[in-house]
Amino acid sequence: MKFEIIYSIQNQYLKYFCFTIKLIITGFVITQSLVAQNINASHITDNILIDGILSEESWQNAESLNDFYQFEPENGKPSKMDTEVKVVYDKEMIYFGFICYDPDPSKITSKITKRDGNIIQDDAIGILLDTFNDKNNGYVFLINPLGTQKEGKIADNGRTEDYTWDETWYSAIKITKTGWSVEIGIPFKSLKFNTNDTSWGVNFGRRIARLNESSFTSKNLTNIMRVSQFGKLSSLQLDNLKIKTYSIIPYGQVEFIEGKKPENNVGLDVRYNPVSNFGVDFTLNPDFATVEADVEKVNLSRFEMSYPEKRPFFLEGGENYSTRVKQFYCRRIGEIPWGIKVNGKVGKWKINGLATQSDPSTAGENIKAGKNALYSVFRINREFRKGSTLGIIGVNRNYDNINSGSVGLVATLFASDVLGMTSQIIHSHGIAKESVWTGFVRPSYDSQFSHFHIRLSHFGEGVKENMNETGFVRHDDRNEFDTNVSHTFWINSGFLQAIETDVNYNQYWSLEGKKRSYVEQYNVEFQFLKKWEYEISFSNDYKAKYLPYFEKDFHNNMITNEIQYDSKNKLKFDIEYAFGKNFDRNIEQISGGIEFKIIEGWNAEYSIERYWLDPSEPEDNNLIHIFRSSYYVNKDLYFKAFYQSKNSYFGEWYNPEFEMLRKSVQFVFVWRFLPPFGSIQIAYQEGTAKYTDVEGKAQTLFTKLSWVF
Repeated sequence: MKFEIIYSIQNQYLKYFCFTIKLIITGFVITQSLVAQNINASHITDNILIDGILSEESWQNAESLNDFYQFEPENGKPSKMDTEVKVVYDKEMIYFGFICYDPDPSKITSKITKRDGNIIQDDAIGILLDTFNDKNNGYVFLINPLGTQKEGKIADNGRTEDYTWDETWYSAIKITKTGWSVEIGIPFKSLKFNTNDTSWGVNFGRRIARLNESSFTSKNLTNIMRVSQFGKLSSLQLDNLKIKTYSIIPYGQVEFIEGKKPENNVGLDVRYNPVSNFGVDFTLNPDFATVEADVEKVNLSRFEMSYPEKRPFFLEGGENYSTRVKQFYCRRIGEIPWGIKVNGKVGKWKINGLATQSDPSTAGENIKAGKNALYSVFRINREFRKGSTLGIIGVNRNYDNINSGSVGLVATLFASDVLGMTSQIIHSHGIAKESVWTGFVRPSYDSQFSHFHIRLSHFGEGVKENMNETGFVRHDDRNEFDTNVSHTFWINSGFLQAIETDVNYNQYWSLEGKKRSYVEQYNVEFQFLKKWEYEISFSNDYKAKYLPYFEKDFHNNMITNEIQYDSKNKLKFDIEYAFGKNFDRNIEQISGGIEFKIIEGWNAEYSIERYWLDPSEPEDNNLIHIFRSSYYVNKDLYFKAFYQSKNSYFGEWYNPEFEMLRKSVQFVFVWRFLPPFGSIQIAYQEGTAKYTDVEGKAQTLFTKLSWVF
């Protein structure tokens, strides 16, 4: 009965979305003229005490910027609450002061305590800096009323965001009778910039959670991360700064593993910035012991799944290698004895590189352990007008005198604020000698709330074999067509705030011209009363016979319903139910999660996923539990707990039988006495002893001390 419903409503979905596409295409937003506001920074000689109170005379004398404009929900209109921002600097640090007025401070939303968590669920302020004034690259600094920090990098004029970067900066918050105030100090040594420049690009933002409002000092932004639309931070005199050119971070670790003798490890990180626009990082025997385990996934696709990188050495600079055809997938690299990176900018040229060694068997390859491979990757980018770039990426692995990898051109081009194109053309090298080319071209239209693209891709038959020693390609031997159209309709009337629509179509053929797949996806999301959301989606997926993945033709489909509630203060939960066909088997999925604030500074979250497949094979029907909790005494002293289990599930809900497949447990105490790198950590883990291990049930206790010189 359920699957008859799928086909009976499919035509209704198609009619509705055809209407939506026509409406979007004929009614694309005509982008209004940009208003990018500027501010002058004041040089100061007295000291700023970062306590959240803008009481120093330097703040009183500084120029202020007061006009914030909504990006959403009412694009272009003034913010519903006043905000004031000021900028001053001395020889070591640049300071930002915010006064965020709020008529009812008791309703300020602040529940996220995890550093680098999803801060924009809360009230928050943001600083976006283009320190080279190149209209292409930038930094992001975010903070909520609890003082929780998040920082990241922007590349390719906002097309790439990376929040894995971690650096030193200081902040303090003060809740007042009229709202809240913020002081932020960013050391110049934490940034890369040209000391001869007197202006940076800048945009300031504020999030008011209970209004679902995001406002910025740049009005009529096409995209909130569009660096080319930032305003100017002027009157900077940076040629006489006091910048420390190096940091030396040694560490010592003691590891107690169940059934083994204690192990002692030492390591070293060195960060050297000979000039303000260029840096070199070196690591010796880096420690990845306390990195959280990968979140369990259920693979319904029959292709390899990718997982996010979490190891600190590979995180910084990772935005430079984030491309649609993933030439560099650092999860292919296991435990490393050493590594070196270079990151910097010279004029309009951006230069990045990385080299390291690793035994491929530590990354899960089925080969004999004991022999290291040499991995190397680089990207060189040239910048042009309107935030456009053209670059080259090269990746190589040398193992047993065999080289494999790829070299490719990558382009991000902007004809205007709303019309752009991304593309890659790549030559792979390795064991395969024929059909080794891949690439794509993707023109697109992006306005504030509308998107449209067409993508044409080619993957030669030998591409996967060559590239997957260092990159990530799920399958090759295909020519592909992909298109997407989406639009957000802002209603802002009565109980309905917005309707988001999205339609995607993908089809590919073998290089001989045989159709191998098509996928139709339709999504509608309704936002109600600023707290409730309901989303319904439908997908129809055809896979032709293609050994070894598909033994025959398959028609898969899925209907998904999701309800989400966010109180904007203490509680958030979601429930999802999906059903359909998956490779000739009926499938049902129920999942849900809850996040809540226990007390100030102490949060917890729990999620569950349950899959039924009929008929089923052993381990097909899964039950996954994930629990996280963190308690922050302050942003540099905290406790974290993580529990995850994956069970094979038999029987009915009222009479279940379980078999444990995998379990991970972790408890971590961290005191960052020289933030962010000088710290003491104590961790207990149950499961894999090493980050790169796939299986394991060891109980391990780690203690680690890091210092900064």
